Amino acid sequence: MAKDLFIDLLYVEKVTDDKRTENQFKELLKGFKKQCLNTTPKYEIDFKKAYSNKRKYYLKLIENEYIKNFNQINDALEINTTPGHLSFLYDKEYNRIKNYLNQISNYISDNDLDESLYLKPIQNDKSDEAYIISFLKSNAMMLFMELQERFSELSDAEIYTIEELHEVFFNEEPPLNKVIIKYEGDKIIPAKISIKPKSKLKTSFGYKGENKTNLLNLIESLQLKIDLLDNRTTVNQLLEVLTTNDFTKLDFKIYFEANTTAVRYFIDKIKHQFKDLKLSQIEKSDKFYTKNDNKLTAQNLSSSKQFSFKEKEIIDNIFKQMQ
Repeated sequence: MAKDLFIDLLYVEKVTDDKRTENQFKELLKGFKKQCLNTTPKYEIDFKKAYSNKRKYYLKLIENEYIKNFNQINDALEINTTPGHLSFLYDKEYNRIKNYLNQISNYISDNDLDESLYLKPIQNDKSDEAYIISFLKSNAMMLFMELQERFSELSDAEIYTIEELHEVFFNEEPPLNKVIIKYEGDKIIPAKISIKPKSKLKTSFGYKGENKTNLLNLIESLQLKIDLLDNRTTVNQLLEVLTTNDFTKLDFKIYFEANTTAVRYFIDKIKHQFKDLKLSQIEKSDKFYTKNDNKLTAQNLSSSKQFSFKEKEIIDNIFKQMQ
């Protein structure tokens, strides 16, 4: 049996090398044991029905591998340990699934695979390959979405929508008829329920410094040069939210006038001064909003990262002057 089906189907136990007959696949299906999810998923796949025994076999094989990975991720990231360790574990799973997506994309490109073949009413080796690899791809994408949906607050890793996964990893537009959809099945109750202590809600960004003057001067310069803050917010209020020991006791919000790309860059430039100025923590604080009263979310900030934008040079110069 394959050690890692998401990779082995591409390079080790390749679909195109499998010469077993329909009768042989039929026999294999008889003894197939289905894996069980250990908790209710967020997503499911709406995929074309398999009619041949070969397609049915690989569909079940990939489903089982997906469930094994899904359960493994939940078990690994629901343990009671330090935030740093959880962040490490998340990044490990994140990079593993990203590798699946990259390898599947490479396979499709290297083999000039026409994925649309699996939608056509034909049964041959090329359409079988397209069906199986497309189903493998959809399961890898769904696994990535499950990881993000459940645990993205553990890390600052890039967050993607399903549509962005198609664009970033496969250089394609998403299908008109969605394959990965919200789960609508019954709630799954784990056979064994373990009670995990709730992590204490963080109430500060963990400012490391003792003297706040430099940070205040920096914010004042940014306000003067790029209109960082909306007129509803003062530079002292931003400083207080960033450096307080308990921002839940502050009865005001921070409204940015600058665009979210500039705000994200500002955060990246100062985050080394804090223990916990993560995008997920910024969202959870419920303190930061755009000038249009939209809450700044981790996904919004993540997708706003750019390496070239109008205010970048001004911001860089201000930081150089403050050093």
